Amino acid sequence: MKKSASMLVLLLFLSVVSVSLPQIVGAQAVEDQSYQTITIKPDGSVEPDTDLLERNGNIYTFKGDIFGTIMVQKSGITIDGAGFTISQGGITLAGPDLSHRDCRYVLVKNMRLFNSSIYTVGASNNSFIGNYFDRGGIHVQGCANITGDLIKHNTFRNYTIFVDYNPCGLDIITENNFFDSQIAVGLSDAPIVEKNYWNDYNGTDTNGDGIGDTSYSSHILDKPVQDDYPLIAPLDLEVIPEFPSWTPLLIMLLAVTVIAVSYKRKMQSGGI
Repeated sequence: MKKSASMLVLLLFLSVVSVSLPQIVGAQAVEDQSYQTITIKPDGSVEPDTDLLERNGNIYTFKGDIFGTIMVQKSGITIDGAGFTISQGGITLAGPDLSHRDCRYVLVKNMRLFNSSIYTVGASNNSFIGNYFDRGGIHVQGCANITGDLIKHNTFRNYTIFVDYNPCGLDIITENNFFDSQIAVGLSDAPIVEKNYWNDYNGTDTNGDGIGDTSYSSHILDKPVQDDYPLIAPLDLEVIPEFPSWTPLLIMLLAVTVIAVSYKRKMQSGGI
């Protein structure tokens, strides 16, 4: 029986170490991480060389959280966050020449942005799909006579989308979740906004089709924004949950405790 008890203690200790050590090391890594600017150059190369961003042709995939800014000088690429976070900076679609920005057909997906913004000044035909935005903004400024950007299947919290100076473009903002967030329009045609969830929408849904009976409207800066088909409930978008650092440890401890109690009962009943 003493041997069995020792095995349970050892199992508990190994469980604690296996879960808590990555949390401790990860926290230390964040503290030690310095702000960096990563540039995807016009030829597709990444500067400086980093293990946090892996290139496979025109696809750039996060391999860890990034503290800083990504400057995109190349068109026609995909940036896949793979569920990781970029914080305290963001992404700038700069194009090869900052004085005449032109960055097109860039897809940003599967990313978490915390206290970070996206700048698309002079850019067009770009897409932001399946991301989680928490505190910051997207500055959408397209080129005249060119199709605008697509913003779809994202969740926004305390965020502002600013559609700025795109008089002939056509930006589309659809099927997103907006929590305490807004869209502002300045010197531009209003974007197409439809089928989004707004947490401050107070309308009703008498026929139960999930779409509000009245439009959602707001007016910030030059032109109003109107969603004629506001959703009553938030979309079930795949967002990587943020667990407190010790939550996995508590879950593991609970599991080990259940195993230990079950094992002890079997010993007392003579089942082992």
